Amino acid sequence: MRSVIQTLNIQNVEIEPKEDGLPPWRGFNIRTIDEFYKLPKSLTSDNVYRQLFYYHRQQHKDFNSAFTDGSKTASHVGSAVVFNNFTVTEKLHEYCTVFTAEVYAILLALNVIGTSQDKKWIIYTDSKSSVEALLNVSNQSHPLLIKAFKKYLRLNEREFQIIFCWIPGHVGISGNEYADLAAKNAKDMKYCFVPLSDIDQVLKLSINEAWQTIWNTQSNNKLHFIQPFIKGFKSTSFNRKMDTKLTRLRIGHTHLTQKHLLKGEPPPTCQACNTILSVKHILIECSIFNNCRLRSFGSAHPFLKDLLGDIPHPNLYQFIKDIGFCNLI
Repeated sequence: MRSVIQTLNIQNVEIEPKEDGLPPWRGFNIRTIDEFYKLPKSLTSDNVYRQLFYYHRQQHKDFNSAFTDGSKTASHVGSAVVFNNFTVTEKLHEYCTVFTAEVYAILLALNVIGTSQDKKWIIYTDSKSSVEALLNVSNQSHPLLIKAFKKYLRLNEREFQIIFCWIPGHVGISGNEYADLAAKNAKDMKYCFVPLSDIDQVLKLSINEAWQTIWNTQSNNKLHFIQPFIKGFKSTSFNRKMDTKLTRLRIGHTHLTQKHLLKGEPPPTCQACNTILSVKHILIECSIFNNCRLRSFGSAHPFLKDLLGDIPHPNLYQFIKDIGFCNLI
């Protein structure tokens, strides 16, 4: 992996070491409160959520609160935890995902809670995916998630009572709003590693960019005229037989135009135009088929990309049948 990172010139990245798995004889349960799950966000007003949260806090007023949040923009990733009297923030590497930022915020909360004299805590997060991952931690491999769960187990052994609670974001719950703002403004970076699952996305993007750069230099390639991007073509509604013919037309390899390579013969020529016979010549150049092109495509010399591009011309199949090319592909 390090050699791949160096080859792609991805700098200033340290991969987070893999975390040892959890022993199978340990329980994998965490305590959660799910009273906010029952209300679909699309059908519940912000005011209802706030009232429910205030009632919830009254019911659990003997528990201290810690609000966690993670934030990611194009150039910034941050995590934050808001306690009653102070806030903890950390900036993360820009390659970290928002999920990593959310999980790291939970880990920060657990680390601070571990230094507290108070034993009863509720950790609030607006990240459903983080809570669900902790509930299914035995199937997870994210190193920070496993670290957070191990920390939770150690605190349990020290008789801490810690409950996780999902709350909806951006509905005016003050602790969540403060955590969101703090994560967006985090400046100090203490954790400089990037989990492998996060760098994997960066590697895919970098590989695609390098591939696209190489493909951009292939301007004389038959296929490049039709598809200048490496994303590939969209699927079509053609049957398999026609889809195969379309692919051969796109790459310029048909029986009529390429069979000479197998026989070691000179390339075939168009007798009307006295030029080498090619898919491009047949479809858009040869004067013999001008009238047929006008009927099928509205132009005697259409662009090849318009015929064979992402969305093939709807009259393409009929055209190659009309000119007798279909069975020679």
